Order: sequence, then structure tokens, then C-alpha cells
Amino acid sequence: MEQQVIILGAGFSGLSLAWRLSSQGVNVTVIESGETVGGLAGTLKEDGYCMDVGPHSFFTEDDSIRDAVLGLFGNRLPAQPRQVKFYYEGKYLDYPLTAYNVLVQMGIGSGIRTALSFLKSKVFPRTRPLAEDQDETVEDWAISSFGEHLYRTFFKPYTEQFWKVPCSELSSRSIPTHTRMSFFNTLFLLMRKRIGSENASLIEREMLPTYYPATGFAEIAEKLAGAARDAGAVISLKCEASGVDSLPGNRMGVRYLRNGKQAETEADHVVSTISLNQFINMLNPPPAPVVRSSADRLDYRALTALGMVTEKQNILNCGYIYVLDRPYNRITEMNQFSPATSPAGENIIMVEIPCLKDSPAWTASKEALFNMCIGSLAEDGFLGPGDVKRLLLVHAPNAYPIYRKDYAPNLKQVLDFINMQDGISTLGRTGEFMYMDVDKCMRRAFDFADNQLVPMLPH
Repeated sequence: MEQQVIILGAGFSGLSLAWRLSSQGVNVTVIESGETVGGLAGTLKEDGYCMDVGPHSFFTEDDSIRDAVLGLFGNRLPAQPRQVKFYYEGKYLDYPLTAYNVLVQMGIGSGIRTALSFLKSKVFPRTRPLAEDQDETVEDWAISSFGEHLYRTFFKPYTEQFWKVPCSELSSRSIPTHTRMSFFNTLFLLMRKRIGSENASLIEREMLPTYYPATGFAEIAEKLAGAARDAGAVISLKCEASGVDSLPGNRMGVRYLRNGKQAETEADHVVSTISLNQFINMLNPPPAPVVRSSADRLDYRALTALGMVTEKQNILNCGYIYVLDRPYNRITEMNQFSPATSPAGENIIMVEIPCLKDSPAWTASKEALFNMCIGSLAEDGFLGPGDVKRLLLVHAPNAYPIYRKDYAPNLKQVLDFINMQDGISTLGRTGEFMYMDVDKCMRRAFDFADNQLVPMLPH
């Protein structure tokens, strides 16, 4: 009997899994609610304009993943430099944040205050008892690691601007690994510049060669989808999954809407890469109330991205800039990634507006968002109202898992339930509530197919 798997979601995790499984002779169907593939790493393509859902570039220390992706392009995807800045108190700092940024680029006064505050945090450490089911918060971690001054002037405003949650309510896991490193380790790594370990830190990963397709990052997803289809996978777009049913004979069924009509399909196994809370609420029979309650407490932060088409060029002099105290937290210049993302002579400046679903920034029109942002862009010398000839808008409802300080027991409750069920699994950044870059999503999908899913399928 032919093995059959249904995958919910055609982002990088779902597509990588579909490619790997179909290449091994498994009958795969991917059900995707959107009109295109790529998910959170997709690209809006409209009248010759290509705008990513946030800036992406492909980089990895995993040779086999790099070879797989480059092979999809016939090894004709050239490497390019990756330049990122942080705009802080009128100064452009190198990103990721390093000891050099804080002690030199921020200015001597700020450097002295930071150093004294840092020493104070070591002489008089801040300690608070933690509940058994709670993580250390961003507030406690940042003050004990970097001192009160840097926390108040940098970590607190940026973190709360990005997450829309107080630092006292966020798990320190919200802070990326490269930022969690000590200044001394960071400075040592920058001087050493050794790349290639399997578990390279994120700051080391920032130094790796990067790759970007001509017309948007979603070209990689489209190549993955093409490879999966060539191996026999079926990828059904504009299909909204509405239910996942346990059927007799250890089979699983998926109900979905296609062109307004109810449809059904079944398989030996269903793998979800969609949000955990959405997936849990699709299951029939339904999980126990405690599982559904835990799933509902796992939140995702949304993203609104506004693109402004302009004829101005070389505006940022880098790919993107992180900013503080603006309506947006990041500005991207698409032509810095590839001039082919716009018609000749044009360019796209994109601002990312962090928000929660159903907040004003989520529901606002692109004109309202433009009016909200253009004053700051003009004040900082990037764009004026007369420079913009067209607006583009994209939404991502589940862009980032929010690691609240009590997220861990809720996540464990949900994943323990899923792992005890026959016929269902979750995978990927959204499906596992785990922040991962694209290459990590691909590696995790390949390993899941080879080491877990294929061995458990009926033969």
C-alpha cells in the first residue's frame, strides 16, 4: 500500500518536507490557504514589483542544505555581502550588537555609563526567585547581563517596541542567541572570525556568505515546490483547512474549503506547519480542555509590512536598518538585495510595523500606515511624501512566536499531547512554536522525514 502524507502549509518547512518525502516515494499532498508558496518567507509580486514578507537572504553553515538550495538554481545563485545597521540615538551601529558598538560607536559618554552599570550588575547581582514553571524574564536577564543603563536605553525600548509585550512579561528566550553572548565572547568571536562549526552562533552566522534570487526570496520556495511536484507531490493552493479527523483504520482525514466548496482528503499521517493554536482547534475528536487552553495561551506576534515605491536609489547604503522610537522597527531597501525586485529606475523602501492581530496597525489601510510612517522617514532623511509613487502592503498574522515568561509549560502541554497521538505531527517555526531561520527549517524537515516520519509510516 502506498504511503500517504498530508502537509498543512506551504512555507519552507512544509515544502522541504514534501520534497524529501516525495523523493522517497511517499504520496504527498500539501494544503496551503494562500495563493502562493513561501509562507513567512514569501514574496508579494504585483505589477513587476517584488516585496518580501520582511527582508530575507539565504545563508547557512550546513553544507548539504546550501548545496541543496544552490542545486535548485543550477549552482548559478551568486553569493553577495550582507550589510545591516542599527540606528541608535543618531548613530549607525554595526549589527549584530557587539562590545565595539557599545563601548566605541555609541560614544564615550554612553560607553562609560554602560561600563559602570555593567560592573555594578556584577558586583551587586540582581536576583529574583523564579516560579517553577517560569523562565527568566528579559528584564532580569538584560540587567544582570549588561547592566541597568543599557537595559533602559536599548533592550527595553527595542524589545517592547518589537514584541508589544512588557519586558517583565517576556521570557529571556525572546532575545536572539547572538545578543545573549557576553561582550567579551562576542568581541573574541569578531576578532577570531572562525566559521563552520555545526552549532555556529548567530553572530558567526551573520558573517557567512549570503544568497538572494533575482526577483525575491520566494524564488527559493518556488524552486522547492517545483522539485516536490517533479517528485510527485501535489500542492493545492487557495485551500483553507477546517478540520483534521481521526478515521477508522488508523487513517487521518483533512477537511478544507476550495473555491467555496467543502472537500476532503485522507492519508496515513498529517503534518501541520500552521500555528499550534489553530491546529489544535481543528482536531476531531477535540483534545481535552486543558490542552486547548494551553494552546490558546501560545501567542504569535503579527507583522504589517508597507512598501513605498520610489525612484530614489541607494537610500540606506545597506540592506536594512533596525530603528528605535519609530512606528516601524526595521527599514529595508529592496534594490540592495536585487535591482530586479522593481522595474528599471525604481526601488522599494519597506517598513515593518510590529503589531498584534486586530490592533490598529494590523487593520489600517496602506494609506493610513503611510501617513503614520512618512513623517519619521522624512525626519531621518530617507523619504519625503513626494518621493513615493505607489504603496504595497503585506500582512503576516503569525510572524513570530511570543515567548511569554510562562510559555514553556503551555507549549509542553500541547506538544506532549500531539506526540502521544497517532497520525499527527507538527513541524517548523510556526508549527513547533520555535524561532528558526530558513536553513534550520529545511534541515529540521529533512531530518524529520528521514529519522521519524518515514520509519513510522505503514509499509
